[in-house]
Amino acid sequence: MKNTLLASLCVLALTGALPVRAQNSESLSIASDQADSMNKLDQLVGRAQKRLEYIMTNLNELTDGDDKNNSFDKFKDNLEDLQSIRDDIKDRVEKVRELQGRRIAAWTKEVSGMNDKEMRKLTNDQIDKAKADFDGLDKQMRDLGGDANDLTGLLLDLKKYFASSFSADSVNAAKERIEGAKKSAREMVSAADALRDTLYKNKKIVKGSATQ
Repeated sequence: MKNTLLASLCVLALTGALPVRAQNSESLSIASDQADSMNKLDQLVGRAQKRLEYIMTNLNELTDGDDKNNSFDKFKDNLEDLQSIRDDIKDRVEKVRELQGRRIAAWTKEVSGMNDKEMRKLTNDQIDKAKADFDGLDKQMRDLGGDANDLTGLLLDLKKYFASSFSADSVNAAKERIEGAKKSAREMVSAADALRDTLYKNKKIVKGSATQ
């Protein structure tokens, strides 16, 4: 009898019929999509960081009076690229947020089908932690987005300023604002590093839930 019971349990385990969280559940499917979307966001933020570094190099050359490398033209090109990447980042951030909402909604619906009170509590605790983890990430994304708006506005003003009056005197007159832009850009690169670190941690958590 014991051997028959053991054999039956082995068959159930091999066929995936034991009562574990369904591999094809909607929340797990969405979690996989969200992890992929976070990865794409991380790549975009990395591209924006690189473009900011190019812009800082351009501004350094301008304030040093070194325009033999067409620093102003390169500054304009890099700024245009940065704006394009920022548009892609905004779209990707909204996608990540959308998937978060869908994942939590699907997960909550799945919990409602549980009969055991302790299992419901355990899963609801996991959902609350997932919400808190994402809230921290979302705050970083919003804060960085606000700083990016301010910096981009200043860089666009510098571009307009130099387009109307580009000379050693005009560069010298705007030196304080240029230094301010460079300082803000350095801070943004550091903030982007912190955001990417948080993204990586959240992606690992979300991806881990998707592969349970």
